[in-house]
Amino acid sequence: MEMFETEKSGNDMYARGHETVEHGADMGIKGRGRSAEEAFEETAVAMMELLTDSRGLVPERSICIDCKGDDLSGLLIEFLNSILLKSDLEELAVFEVTITRMDRIEGEWVLEASAGGMPRKGIPERLLSEVKAATYCGVSVEQVAPGRWEAGCVVDM
Repeated sequence: MEMFETEKSGNDMYARGHETVEHGADMGIKGRGRSAEEAFEETAVAMMELLTDSRGLVPERSICIDCKGDDLSGLLIEFLNSILLKSDLEELAVFEVTITRMDRIEGEWVLEASAGGMPRKGIPERLLSEVKAATYCGVSVEQVAPGRWEAGCVVDM
């Protein structure tokens, strides 16, 4: 298991971060944060780190991500798969993501985000592997304590 810390708040080791967990031929990804949005962002970063070694890279382009889900688990899967689909269509190695809106409207969850990265053809030596899809296997989104959210699933490699 690899653990990647992206932000710490005082002694709160659960403030924000993500990890990958081997799962047979696939890979489990997990994110955590102070809100569901942060947990989603960290889960996306865990997935993106499977795809690209982005250390030291600065995004040159961004794409818009818009998705919907009946519940938070479905929204997470739609979010991750939307990143994969749009980055493939744009031939973009995505390594940053920011959720700009996440609301429940008339019983349906709506998410809008911006994902930044670089054209794949410019960084072929940084491309690590391929993620085919985020799956419902092991999907979980939950508030585990006040101000502490966790999200995760298994991705098909």
